[in-house]
Amino acid sequence: LHCPAQLRVVGPGHPVTATVGQDVVLPCHLSPQRDARSLEVRWIRDSISETVHHYRNGEDLYREQMGAYAGRTELLRDGLSAGSLDLRITGLRPSDDGLYICTVGDAVAYDEATVHLEVSAPFFHNAQPWMVALALVLVLLAVSIGLGVYLFRKQ
Repeated sequence: LHCPAQLRVVGPGHPVTATVGQDVVLPCHLSPQRDARSLEVRWIRDSISETVHHYRNGEDLYREQMGAYAGRTELLRDGLSAGSLDLRITGLRPSDDGLYICTVGDAVAYDEATVHLEVSAPFFHNAQPWMVALALVLVLLAVSIGLGVYLFRKQ
């Protein structure tokens, strides 16, 4: 009696961190290792269950892909035969931050793993407008106090 092979998908087990504008690879793999080329691999966003990348029968399918990811995703083919399901996302945006689910299946089995992507903005993108305003006010204040003291002393 032949049991259908169970699929087990394993994520990195820790958040993946990257900066806005960079490229990132979300790691995910089958355990034990097996050829994933014949499987259906779908990366989705957790909160909205929207497709980030869809691969089936050896090809990438872009019909259901979220517009936000158009032209920005790539399933790294080199690793597929060894059970690696890594997804590259290029040109990170702040909105890419969040949970991604790597789902894998065939006619008999299915499994999924979650990858948490933390996108950190370079400091200036991250600063709130009020922080910038406050910094400006403090700088101007310091300059005017300095100028006032200088002129006062000069008398």
